[in-house]
Amino acid sequence: MRATTCALTSAGRPAIAFQAGASDAIAALAERGLGVGILSESMAAAYGDRLAARVIDDAQEIARLALTWKTPYGPAVRAFLAHARRAFALPATA
Repeated sequence: MRATTCALTSAGRPAIAFQAGASDAIAALAERGLGVGILSESMAAAYGDRLAARVIDDAQEIARLALTWKTPYGPAVRAFLAHARRAFALPATA
């Protein structure tokens, strides 16, 4: 599992600034508002008291994944969520 902290370029593509591999590090980055984490659904549930999560249930992957972020969230998370909704056809619930 790897977390990536990034911003979107003017072309709307991610510009990766930092990556973490441990779920605690991923959650800590998201909790501090420094990015969005992609964790397995079970790992994301462990941080449910501190982070919002949305299950990605339509991806063609072996594991179920969830996006996590701190609420209220800023412009980078808003942009990432908009990108994820377009890419994964997620409903606009967050």
